[in-house]
Amino acid sequence: MASSKFTEEEMNHLRASPYVLDVTPTIVHFSAKFKEAFWKAVLAGKTSRDIVSELGIDPDILGVNRVNGLKGMIRNEVKAGKGFRDVDTYARYLDGYMTPEGRIKYLEQQLAYKDQEIEFLKK
Repeated sequence: MASSKFTEEEMNHLRASPYVLDVTPTIVHFSAKFKEAFWKAVLAGKTSRDIVSELGIDPDILGVNRVNGLKGMIRNEVKAGKGFRDVDTYARYLDGYMTPEGRIKYLEQQLAYKDQEIEFLKK
């Protein structure tokens, strides 16, 4: 089942957090600092819901699926061994992993996505 969409009020609440870099109606982009703090708390034995709450984000806004998914997503970044990534550091994360052609395709997709966001905001 897909995660629910955020309302404008929920997105504004999430944007107020220093750990949230960007929010769309369906996606939250957390900072690398959030992921690092989250992982340290996981290693200390805390639950995902408690961690999110302690970091100042309302877990009820995120929903059960997103909160529970954070642990697995962040664990995968730890296993990759390239540090925590966010929208600002994603390109560095992919260095040595993508071919130049793959990187161009990725950047084209990002550009198309940004164009869609701009068109949505115009409406």
